[in-house]
Amino acid sequence: MTDRRTFLQSAGITGLASLMATHATEANEQSRTSGDLSITDIKITPIALPDPPILAASGCHGPYFLRNVIEITTADGIIGIGETHGGLKNTEQLQACAIQLFNKSAFAYRSFPELFRKAHLSDAQFVPSPAVYAGFELACLDAIGKATGQSLSRLLGGPVRDEVEFAAYLFFRYAADHPQVFADQHLQDDRDRGDRALDQWGEVRTPETMANMAKKWHEKFGFTAMKLKAGVLPPDVELEALQAINEVFDGKAPLRIDPNGRWTVETALRIARELQSMPLEYYEDPVAGQEAMAQVRRETGLPMSTNSCVTRFDHIADAVKNEPVDIVLCDHHGWGGIPACQALGTLADSLGWRLSQHSNNHAGLTMAAMTHLGAVTPQIVHPSDTHYPWLVDGADIIEGPNLRFEGGKMKVPTAPGLGVKLDHDKLALAHEVYQKSGMRERNDAVTMQRFEPGWKRDLF
Repeated sequence: MTDRRTFLQSAGITGLASLMATHATEANEQSRTSGDLSITDIKITPIALPDPPILAASGCHGPYFLRNVIEITTADGIIGIGETHGGLKNTEQLQACAIQLFNKSAFAYRSFPELFRKAHLSDAQFVPSPAVYAGFELACLDAIGKATGQSLSRLLGGPVRDEVEFAAYLFFRYAADHPQVFADQHLQDDRDRGDRALDQWGEVRTPETMANMAKKWHEKFGFTAMKLKAGVLPPDVELEALQAINEVFDGKAPLRIDPNGRWTVETALRIARELQSMPLEYYEDPVAGQEAMAQVRRETGLPMSTNSCVTRFDHIADAVKNEPVDIVLCDHHGWGGIPACQALGTLADSLGWRLSQHSNNHAGLTMAAMTHLGAVTPQIVHPSDTHYPWLVDGADIIEGPNLRFEGGKMKVPTAPGLGVKLDHDKLALAHEVYQKSGMRERNDAVTMQRFEPGWKRDLF
């Protein structure tokens, strides 16, 4: 009879041999596909995707939002994909920087910023935004993941969670079939009025309609945390809207409000007194600048968050001195990539900060990237922002339907790389709309002035 120790030893040897054989097989398979990740081709595609007339402190969104899609081809035929900020300036910077990357390895993505800097030493005006680097980094990570058979989150240390929670990002807005939408000269698609409007959320410009939309978003997407984009209507009306949302959820939904720095300190302090009795998760950028934020934080004791006054590593020293925030909304475009946000997380641990994620309009590649970032960054403990629900079904550039939220969360993709695929027919259509629309930058103020002549971004 075999004793327990002998059995366990033999089982362990067998298991180890089996594991080694499995890894050897995987290594052999990978060696046929990932031997050379030198970049042989780069394609930058500017696109325009449909956007409803949602409102913020900057004005009103136009009929499209702009993005740039990056595709890198490697010597072994692997194509890595990325997405980043749109607009002509970013497109031109991406194109100028791409020239420096030919024959460089996708594995060497951390060396790219220095390549860009050295290549343009003689041009003091050329300073690529962090979003330019982040777009290339994402495409490289996707290529590396595909070459090694690993998901992006596994490449970056492994997920600490299998699904990432997001918040309902609630905007005041005009109806999708408002006459001024169709008066926009940039409009180049077949959206129309009534049931052919871009979406059916209608006009939301009162506390009652906002609370109703919050309820519907919870029912459709499962979001439990509610973020109100403020800085649009008079502050007391926005406070009433947040109170109405609170009533809809019986005081059980975590709340956040973001006036985008459009309030004075006096207004922020007055509204803060009314927020004390609510389940406020955090008070986001009610005022502009670290010193004003610090004053509101000191005088109210409310948890403060920002995506405005701490958005780069060189802002951190002043933030340590001024103490304006408790939560930083990281953004892999703005901070310079996903590993950069992980580094921010490490600093946040030391500083006693917590993290969430900032969002701007984006497509499915960024949605997947944000989900991976949320999975590999333990310090992201608050539900992340995302504009993705505002992108109507079928309008994304990825294969298949739009990515789905379940219970307010998104499952972390497990396929190699980003875990989503480009639909090149959809991409071509989005590029055609970009070309025909003539939109080359976002200008919310100009759009808003069509809806409200004479509108200015004055402080409340």
